[in-house]
Amino acid sequence: MKRLIGLICILVGVLLMIGMLFKNGDLFHLSFSREKAVTTASAKKDEVDQLDISLSLFRVKVVPENRSDISVSVVNGKGKMYAEQTGGTFKIRAENKGFLFFSGFEKGELLVKIPTDYHKNVKITGGSGVSEVDGEGKLSLQDVTLKSTSGRLTAENFSAKRVEINTTSGRLAVSHIDAEDSDISTTSGRADIKNVKGQLQLGMTSGRLTASFDTIDAPVSFQMTSGSAKLNLPDEGDFKVQTRKTTGSIDHSYNFDQVDNEGRGFMGTRGKGTHLVDIEMTSGNLKLR
Repeated sequence: MKRLIGLICILVGVLLMIGMLFKNGDLFHLSFSREKAVTTASAKKDEVDQLDISLSLFRVKVVPENRSDISVSVVNGKGKMYAEQTGGTFKIRAENKGFLFFSGFEKGELLVKIPTDYHKNVKITGGSGVSEVDGEGKLSLQDVTLKSTSGRLTAENFSAKRVEINTTSGRLAVSHIDAEDSDISTTSGRADIKNVKGQLQLGMTSGRLTASFDTIDAPVSFQMTSGSAKLNLPDEGDFKVQTRKTTGSIDHSYNFDQVDNEGRGFMGTRGKGTHLVDIEMTSGNLKLR
């Protein structure tokens, strides 16, 4: 019994030491690094072709502002931020390396201010955190790439030439994005997508997805491996929905002008049927409303 108690005390001591090392020194990550943590960083917008942000256990909020530089600040919580500008890339890395048992799950928080007349590229990669990108209708960008693993991602109110959004588990909310080409995919978790204009590719593997459209004025494709999905189609328009499935179920109560059954799928036409909504299912449940 005494030996068991002694072993438990030693184990607790070891865990405490490891927790202190991770939390206070990032020993196993930066002990030999010359990087210096900062609380603020900025770069002139004319010198940046891509803003590249990488996060771990951090929260980031991106907002537009009438300014001449891109500004990034740690505004709350724990964790460290590192900044580097190489060529046309302004790279930000923010991480919370607190040991799991002692960090208190308190995430650091970044505030990113992007000039309203910055029209280049933005990339954000997050892990176990929260990413919020709100262009407030004032941001017009080139390429936007947003990726999240086991966290929450919100993207809304901006325009871009190309948009790529990818999430694995967690929550995804996308609304009011105007792009020439958007590619949005999700694996497990829950996704809510509203009013994405332009050509759109949707993909999901398990989980739940809801996509709502005020208008359809460009091709839409949806590849569904499994899970549950609901597409809310516009009341009026000129589009044609084509579905193909291996297994699973399709429930449609939408008021198409014409419906043609084709084997395991069907084709529904609204108006002139100008724009194709192409749906391919491996399994799962799909509702069209």
